[in-house]
Amino acid sequence: MIARNLLLGIGLAMAACPAIAQPGAATKQAAALDEREIAGFPHARLYRIAGEARRPVVVILPGAEGGDEAGRRFGPVLARLGYAAVSLPYYSPNWGKFAPAPAFPDLPGSFIDIRVDQLADLRAALAKFPGVDVERFGLFAGSKGSEFALIAASHYPWIDAVVAYTPSDLVWEGWGLEMLEAEGTRSSFSLGGKPLAFMPYRGFVAGLQAGPAADLRAIHENGRADHPDREAAARIPVEAYRGALMLITGDADRLWNSGRMARNIVAARKAKGLETQALIYPEAGHDLGGGSAEPRADPRGGGTPEANAKARADAWPRMLAFLAATLRP
Repeated sequence: MIARNLLLGIGLAMAACPAIAQPGAATKQAAALDEREIAGFPHARLYRIAGEARRPVVVILPGAEGGDEAGRRFGPVLARLGYAAVSLPYYSPNWGKFAPAPAFPDLPGSFIDIRVDQLADLRAALAKFPGVDVERFGLFAGSKGSEFALIAASHYPWIDAVVAYTPSDLVWEGWGLEMLEAEGTRSSFSLGGKPLAFMPYRGFVAGLQAGPAADLRAIHENGRADHPDREAAARIPVEAYRGALMLITGDADRLWNSGRMARNIVAARKAKGLETQALIYPEAGHDLGGGSAEPRADPRGGGTPEANAKARADAWPRMLAFLAATLRP
């Protein structure tokens, strides 16, 4: 029997600190926005400045928190900067009777075999919209969303630019209500109808039982240490991606070791002669999204509020310049 307190700790354990948070107010500009649904993609939204101009695409991929919060926050901001910004909810946590009802019951409720190839379907759907230029296509992602983005970029040559906050160099084990007694058996992502090879955790269920005291970074790092034989298969082949890549992370990230993983990504691409813009802040943690320079508490994600705020303020304008240079809004 799974204890109630195990599942009540899920939100804190897996989605306490989305890597993409509220952007700074200074990025917002007055503009009339056109907001539309995207047929075939439940709860997805397209935001763009009204008019005939063709806008480059930026798809927003949230992290383990799921839902559309990141898309609703960043979609209008990026749209006002000249992009066709797409909020793509692809997961909505569903822990049954042990937690509040999912925000979107029609989306996957477990982070298992999430379809990477839905991005190809999305691109085809967006090509039918006036004022959307799918020949300029970028991804804006955080945490598990960055894992998603890097897998996609490694497989699809039409992706031109990726911004990956607190990224992973590996595909990791999936999780969900049905996995609590079957840990280590399912992948987070799938491609072409097949689950991707993954790196297992160590002590995931025990970590959930610990609730807020769980050491998520150790759960990832210990799993990696336990399975060196699985690393090559689980590694995201980032050197296959020839487009522009920016990584933004902190060495004090307590949710997973995104600093180490960002350096692994840089090294793999450098070995193939590919450049990567990596902003790695030694004292910052997981909460790096947006441009706000105001300190805010993030006890789960690591780093001090001051270090995280300083990193956000430094990274945001550099990230916007990266998107502008690569996608030319």
